[in-house]
Amino acid sequence: MAAYAALLSLKHIIQQIQLHPRPPISLHQNQVLSLTDTLNFLQEFLEVYSCGGSSSSREAADVLESRIADATHAAEDIIETRIVDQILGGERVSSDELYQGLEKLIQDMGFIKKDVMEIKEKNIGIIEDHSLHTNSPTLGGLSSSPSTRQNAVVGLDDLLIEVMDKLTGQPSNLRIIPIVGMGGIGKTTLARNAYGKPLIMHHFDIRAWVAISQNYNVQEILIEILLCIRKDESREILSSKNEGELGETVHKSLWGRRYLIVLDDIWSVEVWDKVNFFFPDNGQGSRIVITTRLSNVASIGSRGLEMNFLDDDTSWDLLCKNIFEKEEDCPHELEEIGKKIAKNCKGLPLSIVKTTSVA
Repeated sequence: MAAYAALLSLKHIIQQIQLHPRPPISLHQNQVLSLTDTLNFLQEFLEVYSCGGSSSSREAADVLESRIADATHAAEDIIETRIVDQILGGERVSSDELYQGLEKLIQDMGFIKKDVMEIKEKNIGIIEDHSLHTNSPTLGGLSSSPSTRQNAVVGLDDLLIEVMDKLTGQPSNLRIIPIVGMGGIGKTTLARNAYGKPLIMHHFDIRAWVAISQNYNVQEILIEILLCIRKDESREILSSKNEGELGETVHKSLWGRRYLIVLDDIWSVEVWDKVNFFFPDNGQGSRIVITTRLSNVASIGSRGLEMNFLDDDTSWDLLCKNIFEKEEDCPHELEEIGKKIAKNCKGLPLSIVKTTSVA
């Protein structure tokens, strides 16, 4: 899990340097292209291959994951050290040393990439569809099923890394992770992207997604959770049970297993007070993600992730990614009006996505 977060972090650092109008350091373009290509390849490997395979191939993948984390952290250290030295006016690391250091790490990553390709060749056909090898059940009901489409997460990269780190990292006790921000800011999109990552699907034994909203019903919340985690249950049978019976079934179903539950769009602390004791803390590293517009609700968990408005540049980038493949694909004659549309969305990702869906 640490390797995946490290890859995302290094890609983000490289991207920020490339996009910065006056970057503190200069990276050789050939190295950037080589690194980016390798990082994308290794990220795909961690997302897909870690979700299946034989025990022997799984052990080999674990070793590679450790090597990927070490190499990625080393590359990040070299770049960040050079940036700090440049800011402080030091000469401890020359441009040549930066180039040579990255060149060696690119070579190391090349060896890792080669080993990954060998493992994939030896186990061809084992993982045609990684979703078939996960323990996640089919989500039950429309209200408990997040869209399978991964929305663009422009401007949310850092938050996505932070969410995934909180989901897979320490401590091992049950952890509540609030995501707070105004309506349309992208809370659900952020949670959905983390929830649907193959790495997260593989990490948890059980996952459940429940949309709460203002007019909540405790019985329905418990039913939606059970429909997610128990394939053999039917809504008709569950509806005949009271809250106590449903809550006991939820507690027993979750006990002894590592679970992830997303309670999307909670409007009051009262909702949490009525359902929280059904979620056992059994030291398995389970997580509960809460999305909310209200700061007092966010206070029920650990330090929350607060989502802010997108700036004009990021808003424009998001609009382009939803209409075109990338910003460069936008016809020049449409750029001015497009940027006005993005600006009028006031930094709200949901407004931009809705605008592009009807464009």
